[in-house]
This record gives sequence, C-alpha cells and structure tokens, in this order.
Amino acid sequence: MSQHPPEQHPSDERRAARRRTAATPGRRVDRMLLAAVLVPLLTVGAVLLADLEVAPRASEQAPAESDLGRSTVVCPSASQDGRLLVASGTGATGAVTLGTGGDTEDLPLARRAAGVVEAGVDGVQVITGVDDLAPGLVAARTSGPGLRAVACAATSSDQWFTGVGAGAEHTSVLELTNPDAGPATVDVLVHGQSGPVAADGLRGVSVPGGGTVRLRLGSEIPKREELALQVTTDRGRVAAVVVDAFVPIGRGVPTKEYLPGQAEPAGTNVLMGLPAGSGERTVVVANGSEDVARVRLELVTARSVFAPSDVEEVTIDPGSVKRLSIAGLLRSEAASDALGLRVVSSRPVTATFRARTGADLVESVPGGRVSTTTLLLAPTGAKQLLLADADAVGVVRVEARTVDGKRLLRRKVEITPEVGLQVELPDGAQVVEVRPEGVSLVGSVLVDTDGGAAVLPLRELVRTDLVPAVRPGRP
Repeated sequence: MSQHPPEQHPSDERRAARRRTAATPGRRVDRMLLAAVLVPLLTVGAVLLADLEVAPRASEQAPAESDLGRSTVVCPSASQDGRLLVASGTGATGAVTLGTGGDTEDLPLARRAAGVVEAGVDGVQVITGVDDLAPGLVAARTSGPGLRAVACAATSSDQWFTGVGAGAEHTSVLELTNPDAGPATVDVLVHGQSGPVAADGLRGVSVPGGGTVRLRLGSEIPKREELALQVTTDRGRVAAVVVDAFVPIGRGVPTKEYLPGQAEPAGTNVLMGLPAGSGERTVVVANGSEDVARVRLELVTARSVFAPSDVEEVTIDPGSVKRLSIAGLLRSEAASDALGLRVVSSRPVTATFRARTGADLVESVPGGRVSTTTLLLAPTGAKQLLLADADAVGVVRVEARTVDGKRLLRRKVEITPEVGLQVELPDGAQVVEVRPEGVSLVGSVLVDTDGGAAVLPLRELVRTDLVPAVRPGRP
C-alpha cells in the first residue's frame, strides 16, 4: 500500500511564505554586521603578523656598525718615572687630549709616529681622540722602578683578571677609572683555588664621574691563595687594570707589574713570550664555568706545537682557580726553543703566565686574535715579535719605527698553522705595525732590558662603534 506526502492547503503555503519573508531581513543584518567586524580585524591581524615576520623587535636585532667618532683609552697610574706613548693606528694626524673635564691638554700626533709624554704623568691619564683620531687610537704606559709596561685600556663591560692576590706577600690593587662625567657602577666576582669567594664589598662599587677607585684586595677579601676577578660594568663606562705586587717577608725584594684584563674565557689561550732566567714560572688558570674543565699545556716552538709527554692533564673544578708550576718544564730539553705556551681546555677558561726573577715580575695574558693591521707601542730595548696560532697559511708584514716615525725595519714573513714565528726587532723600535694578510693569528712583543722584561700582547684596533637597533614602538 503506497503512502503519499500530506497534502498542503493554500493557506498553509501562504503562512510558510510569510515566515520565510519575515526571517530573511534579520539574517541579512546579522551577516552584514559579522562581516563589518571580522574583515577589519582579520586585515589588521594579517598586517601585524607580516610585520613581525619582516621586522623583529628592536631587542632581537643585532647592533649596527658605524664610524667611530670618539674613542677613549685610560693609562693606569705609575709609581715613578711615568711615561706615555700615544699613536694613531690608522696614520691620522692631529691632536688628542689628555685629562678629563676642563683639566686637559693637547698632545699632537704626526703620521706614522708616536706622541711622547715624559713629565708629570704619574697619575691616571685619560686620552681621547675624536673624528679621524678616534679609530685605532692606541697608547702605552711605562713605569719604574725597573721596567713595567702595559697597553692603556679602553673601557669594557666585562673582563677577567687571573692570578691576582689578596695576601700579605702577594697582593693586588684593582684600579677602576670612569672617563665620563656621570657615575658608573661595577660588580666584581671573585674565584679562588677553593671555589667562589664571598665578596659583598665588591658588589655595586660606585666610580664617580672623572674619578678613579682603587680596591686593595688584601683589605677587601684577605686570602692567601690565587684568585681571579670577573669585573662587570653595570652602569656607565669603566676602564680597569690590576697592579700586582709581591712583597716577600724578610729580605726579599718587592716587585710590581701591571696585569691587563682578558676579554673573555676561551677554550684555547695562547701565551707568547717566555723571558729568560730562573725563578718562579707559573701559569694560573681560572674556570668560571659550571662544569669541570680538563686542561693541558702545550709548548709553541718554531717547528711545532706539542704537549710534552711528561706533563699531565689537570682538572679544574667549576668556579675555581689552579696554579700550575712550569719552572721544571721550561728548564727541560723539550722547551729549549719554546716561544710560548698554549693552554687548551675542555671548557672556556682564562689564563695568565707569570715569571719572577729577583726584582723583576713579568705577567702576560692572551690578547685575542688579530686579522687586520694593528699597532703596538713598546719601550726601547731588545725585543722580539712572537706570532702563533695561525688559522691558515698566510703572510704577515711587519714594520718597526721610532717614535719620530723613522722606519727601522720592514719585513714580510710567511706563517703556517701549528708553528710559532719569531721576528727580531731593533732595540730603538717603539712603534710596531703588524699586518696579517689572509690569516688570523695571535702574538706578543717580548721586551728585555737591563731593568727587566715585559710582554705586550697584540690586540685588534677598535675602528668602528656598535649602535643599538632602535625601532618605534606600536601604540
């Protein structure tokens, strides 16, 4: 039996039509309203997403390099017979200023020469170059008694000083100088042979504008062990250096030397320059990481770089310092022609080489890799340029001049990886220009005089400035 759909009467159709007609305007209004709201929102969202993909926030953008229009280096105080050498690494001429605020004087610089100041400069000296004299500004400080020499430091936000002392016989002074008008603030973290050292008095150290603060570690953290300092500038700009001293109890002869900072820990630290003589020969290594570091010493010679078979690898606990006595190693046959040392570590570490002979103290730190022309200022006396750790086969051009700009030596030498290189320099040379070509390397100048020895590491010249990325914020 078939079934049929119910029959609709005309009155039912008219009522259904009226219901459809009544419902249609409401739905049309709802859809129009929804479109009016959603379309703009989706459009704005798409624009914002595209903008985020193309242009990251300012905090995510790397600073941009710009021409250096003003640079400052700070020369530490001298005990006596203070002397300054100042030069432009780019060969610019003009005058730099010595001093801060209204108490300044001009020092003229001639092309390829060095300005010399030999009187009235025993105090801290702030040297400023502007315009063409800003890029590549370099200076050096020498002091007596004996020979003490150090490159004058630029301001730094973070650096390490390894092998300092805070005891009765080995004591150090951290010298902090603020070259600007406003105040600066510095934090000093201390590591010792037994691990991190509590030093609340070295946190939040205020350095007044145009002033110098000297922190005597023997008073701040009296401790009879090797120490390492991490100096961080939290506000303003500060240049730092350590004056290291050994004052033997009894008949020993007191001696001092400048200890420059190391920019950052590294897995490989190359220490070129081993002065002749007997006495203490030490490498002090600091492990500021959170892991145990395995460290080995290698000798750098003109033929090879190698780890002596009788020198064992050592471990350094996290946040601690270790002193390695190497006097026996340097007296051995294996080290008879050694030019330097290489400290290789499983974790980034900092390192200082120290030599004490009679009244002479020599300390050296890694200066960093050099791949472009650099300039080093040195005192008169017998000297050698020592190069190593080349990353490729390359050429190095060396020119040595007097402070008057007279050329005493010009040489072109080839260097290869895994060997050291020694270039004898004239005694009267005080301006040493080193130009690597197609190679990156490390190096130092070892100076030996009747008054003592000094090691001055090569460093890259500062030619540009970093400008933070600035991007307008959204409302």
